[in-house]
Amino acid sequence: MPRVLVVDDDPGIREVVALELRTAGLEADKASDGRAALKMLCQQTVDRRLYSVVILDIVMPGIDGWQVLKAIKNNPLWESMKVIVLTGQVDSADGLRRIIEYDGVYVEKRAGFGQTVCELVARVLNE
Repeated sequence: MPRVLVVDDDPGIREVVALELRTAGLEADKASDGRAALKMLCQQTVDRRLYSVVILDIVMPGIDGWQVLKAIKNNPLWESMKVIVLTGQVDSADGLRRIIEYDGVYVEKRAGFGQTVCELVARVLNE
């Protein structure tokens, strides 16, 4: 069963996305910030149970989503993981460029985004 890590500092967002993923038959773990996400990524490497997809908020206190995304893509053990950026909005050309530089997949947080996330996860898992 594909494993998905949901990283967002908003507990409501984490719950909505994790519930949608579980309803779709996926295993979903949650991290409340970038530091927790990196810790979970390290642990899953030790356990040899890699995440297939990381759903990642960008604006978080401490270690932000950009730093987590960079760590994922710069680690040879993690670089094949698909990342879906979850954001309030892509508010600049630089932000969009940074997303495209990696996987180029993002979802804006607005009505119905939970279902959209599930559809994107299914798409990236089938690539």
